[in-house]
This record gives sequence, structure tokens and C-alpha cells, in this order.
Amino acid sequence: MPEGMKMVTGRLPDEGPVRIGPVTLPPGMLVTGWHGGDHHVAWATVDPVPGSGQVWAALAELHPQTGLVPIQLDGLSGDTRRPWDNGEFVPPEDPRDADSVDVGAFLKSGWRCWVPPPDEDDPEWIEALGPFTREWPGLASPERTPLTPAERQHALDVVLPRIRVAHGATAEARIGLVAADRPADVLAVIGWEPLYPRGESLLPLTAVLRSWEDRFGARVIDVGFADLRLLVERPPHTLEAAQRLAAEQVVLADDCIDGARDIPNIAARLLNGPVWTFWWD
Repeated sequence: MPEGMKMVTGRLPDEGPVRIGPVTLPPGMLVTGWHGGDHHVAWATVDPVPGSGQVWAALAELHPQTGLVPIQLDGLSGDTRRPWDNGEFVPPEDPRDADSVDVGAFLKSGWRCWVPPPDEDDPEWIEALGPFTREWPGLASPERTPLTPAERQHALDVVLPRIRVAHGATAEARIGLVAADRPADVLAVIGWEPLYPRGESLLPLTAVLRSWEDRFGARVIDVGFADLRLLVERPPHTLEAAQRLAAEQVVLADDCIDGARDIPNIAARLLNGPVWTFWWD
């Protein structure tokens, strides 16, 4: 966090319909977190919201004033009762603790676990590595060229709804609000569960999401039971950049875009791609 910047202290709305600036949301509920009782980690509409992508965008613009990060809700096989209505969360973590995570070192460690051992020369493994060797290629450089307004609208109105439907969700999403400093911090704040069966902290993932937010304008937009989707304002525009970014993503999740688990296929989908998707088993 830049020196002198204060922590955002957004207050979740009460249950019922909500008006935030020019945005009116239909009736919503408070989402109960790990501790149960009055420990609420989010506010969420009861039903999907028409034009949810554009509603999300309007709420995202208001975040500096509200301290509330909007997200679209997905769930287990499209059923948003899990985790949102059933309270299937784990203990939250303070996202400020992610400041101590070295993103490059974390991903380099994941790369070393992912690549085959030195005596493995299976052609499929060599192909999965794409242009890289067993050596960690390093972090991808930041991208500076943003989406055009038309590309961004297409991503919100067409690309993301199509991805949701393909995974069994409704095209239009329920809208959630989380009191957080930035989209990358949402998972730690709510206590998102998918990594916990393996006993992993959410802080390294939070640090990676922050890094992608800074380098690519990639913001958490869609959160499900074990699915995560990011809207990317500055996707990679060269194959080399997409390949280096693919090396970061392949070690982070069990499946990346379209279920890909290798550098060439992930990179091909990242190139100029405005939505990134991840899934944990």
C-alpha cells in the first residue's frame, strides 16, 4: 500500500434493496462468514441482476467512495447457494499480511514443483513447457495498452456471460459487495475455501492477484465455489508476454482458461484475452 494511504473501511449495506450512488440494487442479504452469527463477510443480492456486468462496472467506479468491492457470484456447478447462502467459508486473513509475500519467489517455487525432474524427457512434458526450459522464466513484464471501451463492454456483456453459461451458471449474476481495499484482497477478507483442503494460506494468492492487478489491470470480478475469473484491462498483446504470464498461471491453479494445463494452450488464450479463469480441485 502506498505510504500515507489509509485503509478503506467500507460498511456493508443492511439487508433489503440498496441504492449506492446512481446504482439501485434489488433486495440483498448479508453473507455469514466462518464465525457465524453476526460475522458478515459480504452483502449479496438474492437474485441475479439484469445487466450485471455493467452494474458491476458502475459499482467498481464507486469503490474509492464506498470502500465496497463489487463481485459477481458463481457457485458449485452454478448453484450460488454454495458457498454464499450456506456460509461455506474458512477463517479470514488480513490481506495486509500479503505485503510480505515475494511473488516472484512464490511462483518460482511453484514452477520448480510443476516442471518434470531432470531425468524426465517425456515429449509431452517438453511440449507442455512450450518455449521454456526447466528454469523459471521470471515474472512477465507489465502491459501498458488498455482495452478499448468497446472491447471492455464486449468482455462484460458477451465474453464473461458466455463463460458463466458454459460452466453451468446463469449469464446474469448475483452481485456481491465486500468491504476491501482492492479486488485482489476479496478472497482473504471473506475466507474463500478452495485452497484450504490442502492447508494453504490465501495470502500468497492474494499477493499474486495484487501483482496482476498492478501489471495487467486484472481485477477479480467473478467468484464461485472453486472458480475465479478476472477482468483484465491490459491483457498481453504479444505471444512472448502471454507465454511468460502462462508460466505464472500454470503453477497457481489446477485448471486455467478452458481447462488448459500447459504453457502453449494457456498462452494462446491469454493473448489479447480480457477474461482469465481459474479452477481449483
